[in-house]
Amino acid sequence: MSTQIEDLYAITLFDVKKIQYYSRIMFDFDQPYLTVSYIKKGEVITTDDGKEYIAKTGDVMIHRPHTPFNVISQEEGVHYLLSLKLHVREGEDFFRLFPLDKVIKIRDTSLYEKKFDELQDLWQQKNEELSSMQSVFLALFLIHEIVESSKIGEKRKSRETFEIARFNYALHYIEKGLERNITREELAEIYHMNPVYFSRAFKQVYDLTPMQMLQKMRVMQAKRMLEDPENTIEFISQKCGFYDASHFNRAFQKTFRMSPNQYRKSIKSTKSGIASTWSEDKL
Repeated sequence: MSTQIEDLYAITLFDVKKIQYYSRIMFDFDQPYLTVSYIKKGEVITTDDGKEYIAKTGDVMIHRPHTPFNVISQEEGVHYLLSLKLHVREGEDFFRLFPLDKVIKIRDTSLYEKKFDELQDLWQQKNEELSSMQSVFLALFLIHEIVESSKIGEKRKSRETFEIARFNYALHYIEKGLERNITREELAEIYHMNPVYFSRAFKQVYDLTPMQMLQKMRVMQAKRMLEDPENTIEFISQKCGFYDASHFNRAFQKTFRMSPNQYRKSIKSTKSGIASTWSEDKL
């Protein structure tokens, strides 16, 4: 369902939902609309224009349309997602006229959560015209709260409705077993699914097959480990599940277009300006 009101502005809502996960891994994710992800619980690493940011509980992440981004979390989390387009001044994109930071701290989280609950309740009704109009007003209110970060003391509703990401446990299982030779059949067995069907369903969610995701998580873990000069290439290869150093070199080069040694040299000169791929206090 999409909801649109057009006068001095035009807003289209595409989705309003809450998600809960064990860990969250999204690489090069692209979408045709803006998504605001409010972190009710958890801590994630996200990217924008090649830069990395840490977003924590009480923050919102702004994911811009047609701009690939990564989201990585090693811990359980809850996010409130609002996906929309907002145009003003005869069709100009509001978020281009008034660009927002990638990560914004919401000063009044109680009010934001309360209004999101109201919006989700209306969104789930879907077919009532008045509810659709009220949904638009509430979405605008949330955008206003993000822009202004205003402080208005309110208590949120206690009732929660969550959408559980389908293959979160598989991602968690892969992450904890990077050293092992995990197979597609092994992952499919977790869900009591045929391996071919599991692989197809997994790719529909993450745009990667399970084995491609395993490879991607291995090189991302290796990238983090390269930041510690005490870790040898051979040690990283072993800990991340590569056959040997040569296999690791080829995989890393294919993903990042530089060798592990080249990457290690590059971070020596720019260490102060680069955020760690994983939050150090989670190691």
